[in-house]
Amino acid sequence: MVQFDVQHYSPMLFAKLGIEMPEAIRRAVCKRQAEFLAGRYLAKKVQMSLGVMPIEIAIGDSRAPVWPSAWTGSISHNDSLAICAMTPQSYEHEGVGIDIESLIDVDRLSEMKGVVVTEKELAALPSNVQNLSGLMTLLFSAKESIFKALYPQVKRYFDFLDVAFLRMDDQWLYFELNTKLSDTLLPGLQGKVYYSRMDERVLTFTRSEYFI
Repeated sequence: MVQFDVQHYSPMLFAKLGIEMPEAIRRAVCKRQAEFLAGRYLAKKVQMSLGVMPIEIAIGDSRAPVWPSAWTGSISHNDSLAICAMTPQSYEHEGVGIDIESLIDVDRLSEMKGVVVTEKELAALPSNVQNLSGLMTLLFSAKESIFKALYPQVKRYFDFLDVAFLRMDDQWLYFELNTKLSDTLLPGLQGKVYYSRMDERVLTFTRSEYFI
């Protein structure tokens, strides 16, 4: 994890840190450029810490990062933080997903119903809910992590509602697939997502092997 300040961002930092700026990022606003730079710089540091010769993490299909051969990873950023996870691939199309989100404003929660979560999922939340904003942010973030982890197998976009929340405990959120995503990712298949609360943010992480 690295912390960055958009107010101190300059395009010259790409060259200074040895990170290539893709054309799509060159056309983006400064905030997006700063987030991209922080994430790719962290990915470079992670590769070095794992003894991997650092390569540029290009932007692939559906904006997914392109990792070194035989490795898989995930990048996320939120406001002033960037996080990265990277691990060797033990089987073809293995993936990991990591996501960090600021707590969703209470006024926006109604917009998530029918788009991110269903009424059935809301009914599965703990009955003693005291922080609905935190729980809804967790569900949003967890589904983002699931998408990242399963994308190497699915190779296409799939919807928030293709994955249903079942239950949670002190460390894990449990989900079930509603839709056939691939020949091995079938409706009814269950998996889990690790979660952690960080002040006004939430962090989620999962691996494709958690859905096998």
